[in-house]
Amino acid sequence: MPATYRLDLVNRVVWSRAWGALTDEELQAHSRALVADPRFEPSFRQFQDLVDVGEPRVTTSGLRALAQINPFGKDARRAVLVATDALFGLARMHELFREGSGDELQVFRDRAAALEWLGLPPSWTPPAPAPADPVFESESPDH
Repeated sequence: MPATYRLDLVNRVVWSRAWGALTDEELQAHSRALVADPRFEPSFRQFQDLVDVGEPRVTTSGLRALAQINPFGKDARRAVLVATDALFGLARMHELFREGSGDELQVFRDRAAALEWLGLPPSWTPPAPAPADPVFESESPDH
């Protein structure tokens, strides 16, 4: 699965997007990249767009590890937008593993509701791609 993120520095939002097959490695690489990105601040909000993820290849142990490297700080709001029951369940599992982390994570099936919860207008769109925006791809038989 390819994945990427863009930072909206004006609105203090991380827009994260994944598509294709979702893996533990890419999710964890995404979190590590945010920690290392000098533009990122733990107080940013996050909009995770997982609508185009077709096949989740995420494990329980991978979600536990992801919760341990959570780059977001206390009171950061994070919305996860999903389209399938499988991804909804995985996102909820991740939400439970992060309990006590201080940030707030909610799973949504409706984009407008996710944006509203983040305090963003319904017309909000991520910024245009920048050279500093990473793309993560794991080595898999699909690539």
